[in-house]
Amino acid sequence: MALPVACWLGLAACGLDFDRYDPAPGDGGTLDGGHDVTASDHVVEAPPADAPGMDVVQETTVNPCASTAGVLVATQATGSITIDGDLSDWPPVAFTLLDANDAALIAGPTGTCTPATATSQCLVPDGESTEFALLRDAANLYLAFRVAVPSVGGGSTTAPFTNDAVEIYLLGDPKATGNYTSVDHQYIIDWTNLLLDYGPSQTGTGMPNPPGVTSAVKVATANNGYVVEVQIAITELGQTSLTPGQMLGVDVGVDHGEGTEATRSFLVWWMATHASPVCTTPKCTGCSPDQPSCDTLDFGLVCAD
Repeated sequence: MALPVACWLGLAACGLDFDRYDPAPGDGGTLDGGHDVTASDHVVEAPPADAPGMDVVQETTVNPCASTAGVLVATQATGSITIDGDLSDWPPVAFTLLDANDAALIAGPTGTCTPATATSQCLVPDGESTEFALLRDAANLYLAFRVAVPSVGGGSTTAPFTNDAVEIYLLGDPKATGNYTSVDHQYIIDWTNLLLDYGPSQTGTGMPNPPGVTSAVKVATANNGYVVEVQIAITELGQTSLTPGQMLGVDVGVDHGEGTEATRSFLVWWMATHASPVCTTPKCTGCSPDQPSCDTLDFGLVCAD
């Protein structure tokens, strides 16, 4: 499996020029208009060391979050974040790419696939690509998704995972066993902003409008992509705060479908290798094939920067 590809906000090399995506009030947005973004758009030059009256002190910043496979970084937010589907108030943070070539798990109506068979056998749309990133502040985690897909849709009003949707898995327990507990969550948000939490629930129906979570979605005018922005209270993970270097379990998935299981494709960012779960709940013991929707040992990690 290829390692996740981190790309910087606004660089066209990532294949998704969502820096151009700036919806006007009342507009669904566009993926096409705007100026060409280059790396120089985000460069701030330091004054020369011999500038008059300027004492330059070189400081070394210690980053508590090592760049490691399976570990994402939640950067400290530098200002307030408004949950409206517009990412212009996000600082320049690293986005991670998730597509069929980078996914740890590719699934469709008939089972799992390889990147070579993702479109033909698992119904992954040709050209589907997602970028996602995390921020944090004293009380919240923030996630942003920029999804490019040939056509956005799916009409289920009860099963958002059969529509175009993103999935967020979070583990608040100090040690994973595979079981979901009250501080572990599987949030699914579809393109209409239908939000359900399938984490602690054992019924399979999910919890609508779960507490401590705010989300917003904007769909491109051309219907060829959408942006999801989410705020999750840290208290929902059983935490009072996050300190630099602190880790939480995390995973991410992307769904595409027309509102039925028979049309659904599913990509997962991370599937951790582990021994058989020591779980006891039906949600976990009945998990086949193994997926993060029922086994929290599959999650990767997020590190608080």
